Amino acid sequence: MDIQLASLIERMANPAVMPLRKAELQQLATMKTERFACGPYRSRVLINGNDDPQAKSVLLLHGWGGHPMMLTQAQRVLQSNGYRVYTPFLLGHDPESPAGCDLPGQYPLLLAMQATYGPFDSVVAHSAGGIIMAMAHSVGLVLNRVALLCAPASLSNLLQHYLVLHRAANHYLPQLAAYYQSRYPMLADLQTDRPYTFTEAPALILQGTRDQRINPANGGQIQAQLPGSQLHMVEDTGHLGILSHPPSLRTLGRFLCAENAGHEKGNPNAWAY
Repeated sequence: MDIQLASLIERMANPAVMPLRKAELQQLATMKTERFACGPYRSRVLINGNDDPQAKSVLLLHGWGGHPMMLTQAQRVLQSNGYRVYTPFLLGHDPESPAGCDLPGQYPLLLAMQATYGPFDSVVAHSAGGIIMAMAHSVGLVLNRVALLCAPASLSNLLQHYLVLHRAANHYLPQLAAYYQSRYPMLADLQTDRPYTFTEAPALILQGTRDQRINPANGGQIQAQLPGSQLHMVEDTGHLGILSHPPSLRTLGRFLCAENAGHEKGNPNAWAY
């Protein structure tokens, strides 16, 4: 294997995880967490109550190199709307259990959580969490209602971003795709421009117009894959800003709590604040 390709694969499997700030560590210490085993990996899942056994559940996913505390405001909004919120550290992202795990290797975590906690009523995914969710769905993750926040439109789009981040030539894109497919044969169906196949699940797409990590055009590309989905182009908001943008969080809460909400078939509109 090309030395630079091998180095790129290694770096991408060991992202520079954003450190938890002192206040976040203090808050984390007060939260209910469960240690979760997934193959050789260990991680933690944050669980924000509702103790009502009839409460709906939502799986909340952070992006690559992120952590659950970045989603604190979304957790609060969902909890206030009666949801029981499960927010895992992606594999290899928990500072208590650091270990290299590449992006395609994350999908077993979602399947293991589904087996442990039961199918989730909703899934909310930020950034690369959207592609990880799509991978998991292709092998059995149940999706009833989905919200995508600044997510890439395809695995290729995401890998191109990482190539730019690591200052690597674009000719490594097909080599990376081939490497991942050799390790994860299920990826053959995801090496397309249309990996989001949950067309029967109501979907909300929130995309910041000032996103410097995922091209804002990805929002429209995802909507084209999910007929009837709602697309909100959020003005003057970036990749991480979407996680604390009050109108966007209110939109997320309304979407997840809508009674009997289904697709708005044929709706081509991209709404904006």
